[in-house]
Amino acid sequence: GVTRLLLTRIPFFKEIIVSSFACDSCSWSNTEIQSAGRIQEQGVRYTLAVTSRQDMNREVVKTDCATARIPELDFEIPPFTQKGVLTTIEGIIDRAVAGLEQDQPLRRATDGEVADKIDEFIGKLKRLKEASSPFTFVIDDPSGNSFVENPRAPQKDDALVVTRYRRTPQQAAMLGLEGEELDEKPADPAEDLRNEVLQFNTNCPECNAPASTNMKLVQIPHFKEVIIMATNCDSCGHRTNEVKSGGAIEAQG
Repeated sequence: GVTRLLLTRIPFFKEIIVSSFACDSCSWSNTEIQSAGRIQEQGVRYTLAVTSRQDMNREVVKTDCATARIPELDFEIPPFTQKGVLTTIEGIIDRAVAGLEQDQPLRRATDGEVADKIDEFIGKLKRLKEASSPFTFVIDDPSGNSFVENPRAPQKDDALVVTRYRRTPQQAAMLGLEGEELDEKPADPAEDLRNEVLQFNTNCPECNAPASTNMKLVQIPHFKEVIIMATNCDSCGHRTNEVKSGGAIEAQG
């Protein structure tokens, strides 16, 4: 067969690699995506309130280590059970339905009661696609490389909540990162700030596109602590940095 690779950029997100395989002999085909960047400093959780058919068409990047959940149905797609995909919310539900229907003939032959319960659950998933009643769609990715589209970007989307969090040692080990020792003494919070670059979302002062601001607490020898802040916009290339005092105002000038 033939595998084709395409490096593409998703607006207001980042670059990804789309991989497509096709076999001329049996006509089997498959697609998956991989992040073109490294694992992010923090994990990310997208929580979307789906209320209309337009929401079902939102673009979704789901990496293989991400967990997808629909709390109203107590439904979850665990990490590492699917390849990374570039799809829509409706596409994720269709893949789940196809996976559940795959072994239904065998289940009906061996255990009809289980097959009936799965048929009932498949019906609930299919009704979600009609968006007749609102539901919540959650993607939790400790690698930070998953994404749910905001059609109103760069404006804020009231239906979409994006939460960034620090990975647990177990999540870091799951991603193949060097885990921290669980029995280490808790570090001094001020020392953590000196060793860590904090990142938070802002808007670019030039083009108002979503940008990220990095903040670092630095100890200058024989002086005091200062805070260095740097903003970099991927859309227009605008860059700025500034320094703020990390301590209180002195008693004297």
